[in-house]
Amino acid sequence: MRLVLDQDIALSAEDAQAVLTDPAFYHDLGELPGISPPAVLSFSKGHGHARLVLGYRFSGQLPGAVRHLVDPERLTWSQETDVDLSSRHTEVKMVPGSYKGLFSFTGWYDLRDQGQGLCTQHLEADLRVHLPLLGPVAERAIAAGVRQNLAATARLVERYAASSATGT
Repeated sequence: MRLVLDQDIALSAEDAQAVLTDPAFYHDLGELPGISPPAVLSFSKGHGHARLVLGYRFSGQLPGAVRHLVDPERLTWSQETDVDLSSRHTEVKMVPGSYKGLFSFTGWYDLRDQGQGLCTQHLEADLRVHLPLLGPVAERAIAAGVRQNLAATARLVERYAASSATGT
């Protein structure tokens, strides 16, 4: 399934990128539905590039048919994020934990200034769930979750930037 999403963020692209490349920000992501707070597995930044690897665990509800094939406790993944700081272009790859062949997710996003302290996060990704018959259903459900989490993350980015600016 191909995903193309645009999410407005009430910050400049530079400020949004500063938050998204701050490992401390990811402690607030526990508020997203269906996923555990991420663990920062690694972070590096230098020479116009940043790399962040986050570990996640699914914490939502799976449909009954999927629960027969997948143990929700073992549904884990890493998110590998490579950022070109000058162009604000980010490559994203999800790497399954226990279920290596279950799904694939690769994509990219750009942070695009819209003026007046507003930017758009433009995401393009390819999502595949490799389950006979249930794959397309699972892909649609995951895509809906990605949309929801992208919007929720945008609000958390705004809140984190505001609290960092005020020192709280």
